[in-house]
Amino acid sequence: MLIEIEKKSKTYRFEANAGEKILHAGLRAGVPLPFECATGTCGSCKARVNQGDIDEGWPEAPGKENFKAAKREMLMCQCVAQTDCNLTVPSKIKAFREDDINPDHHQGKITDYEMLTSDVLRFEVKVPIEGTFHAGQFFVLQAPELEGYRAYSMVNYSQSTDTLEFIIKKFPGGELSNWAFESNRLNETLDVFGPLGRATFHPDEGHDLFMIAGGSGVAGLMSILEHANQVNYFQDHKVELYFGVRTPNDLFFAERFRAIKTQHPDNVSINIVFSNEPPTSEQLSGNDGLNYLTGFVHERALPAVLEGGGNTMHYLAGPAPMVDALIRPLILDSKIPADRIRYDKFN
Repeated sequence: MLIEIEKKSKTYRFEANAGEKILHAGLRAGVPLPFECATGTCGSCKARVNQGDIDEGWPEAPGKENFKAAKREMLMCQCVAQTDCNLTVPSKIKAFREDDINPDHHQGKITDYEMLTSDVLRFEVKVPIEGTFHAGQFFVLQAPELEGYRAYSMVNYSQSTDTLEFIIKKFPGGELSNWAFESNRLNETLDVFGPLGRATFHPDEGHDLFMIAGGSGVAGLMSILEHANQVNYFQDHKVELYFGVRTPNDLFFAERFRAIKTQHPDNVSINIVFSNEPPTSEQLSGNDGLNYLTGFVHERALPAVLEGGGNTMHYLAGPAPMVDALIRPLILDSKIPADRIRYDKFN
């Protein structure tokens, strides 16, 4: 099916395969359509159907809460074209970076499966061909017996790899998390689409890094740390990370944090914030080089933000309420320019 989107300065045309989400088809064709979560929850990929027939997909998608059916408003990440279509996309279509990678569909197999805590597991998905992605990006995943895609940031980074590393947190009512936790899914297949997302790291930008993550939201920031470490970025740039979990038993990736801190002790600051219990006496001894704090991660991180931001890029990742609680004070109180804040809030 031919999809046509008319903007004042340009008309975009691309083909959508049978059964393919309109957003996926456009991004795969290199059209920089607007989106954030790509899973129906945020509403960023809103469009209006001027001509043509569509299958709207998930009828109760949260991102459609204020849509007007009379105007044929829909979510491109959920809709499938049944005929050729002409759409209006109200959001600005921003050009990709020159080095951006067009996403694509893959059939992946789970090749590693490991419990990190009682409610967080790590798994790897192998795809048929090697590719690359920007550190901080995500893929959307779909299990064969489940409807709809869910978004997960990669933990790993490589310039060329056929393996994607993810973490998933057990979430009450979450269909994919229930599927992942109910039994060992080693060798199970998944439909994957990506890479996606703009909360990315690019060494050529030359920024210091300030990172705030809650729970499994740390995944994409781990990828950024990995990429930065591979190019010896912290030899000349600083990073300050605040990572919030509930209790010492909920902490994961501590060994990876220590390894990065050990390599660049002067330029790397790792702060672990426990919201429900205090750090252990061993943690408070300071022997591992990490800083342990108590409270809510956003409340402990904000006082450390440099007013005006300096030459710093700020990365936010975690539950939507946490990210929302950070964006306003960063911009209004700390005077951070909006283009120095990158975030995902689907985790």
